[in-house]
Amino acid sequence: MSVKHLAKGATFPPIKDGIIRLYSMKFCPFAQRSRLALAARGIEHEIVNCNLKEKPEWLLERNPKGLVPVLEHDGKVIYESLIVNDYVDEVFPGKRTLNPKDPYQKALDGIMLDSFSSQVTGNLYKVRRSKGEDSESKEKLLAGLGKLEAELKKRGTTFFGGSQPGMVDYNMWPFLERLNLMQNGDMTFIGDNLPVLKTYIENMTSDEAVQATMTSPEEIKKFAEAYDKGLAQYDF
Repeated sequence: MSVKHLAKGATFPPIKDGIIRLYSMKFCPFAQRSRLALAARGIEHEIVNCNLKEKPEWLLERNPKGLVPVLEHDGKVIYESLIVNDYVDEVFPGKRTLNPKDPYQKALDGIMLDSFSSQVTGNLYKVRRSKGEDSESKEKLLAGLGKLEAELKKRGTTFFGGSQPGMVDYNMWPFLERLNLMQNGDMTFIGDNLPVLKTYIENMTSDEAVQATMTSPEEIKKFAEAYDKGLAQYDF
């Protein structure tokens, strides 16, 4: 794993045959999705962290968008977090699969994730950047979280995936993890109005894969504040 984020002009790290490599960025929630999937399935892999302001040429060769995650294995290159995660779940042997075996349940999870993306993901960052002053975005964010609360009650399970976190849990988690930016590292942002979701977040925090990929709230906040000023600091 390259702990340091490699930038434009950096030599391409040689990749050995058979190695599963993930091009990532420590603070990117989309890349974290794929780190979670790989960790949850217990799949051995290596990580190459990339500077996304001064992008390495070899990252752009693999993904013309210059974004992460990008998965490379035996000359095959896959990108876009949800596509990478489904590929990881279907292709590589691991200790358990993450997507539901029932196609209908998988479809329902996809619908829920789509709603989450439209109501929670973007509004989360709008609320943070406005320091809570963007009331419209905050209302939409809370409505999206309320839908999660209702869905988890309906399912009657510890996680959306059942007794263990599933793919939909890991695809949403990086953004739920960043809710702690709302209240200086604690979860009072959701308060007592969403008790089931609050318990869910506590349970997710104890998950082995989540712990293995978690970045401290202090580091995420430091990166986010610098990023807002146009000063992306990848390596503290």
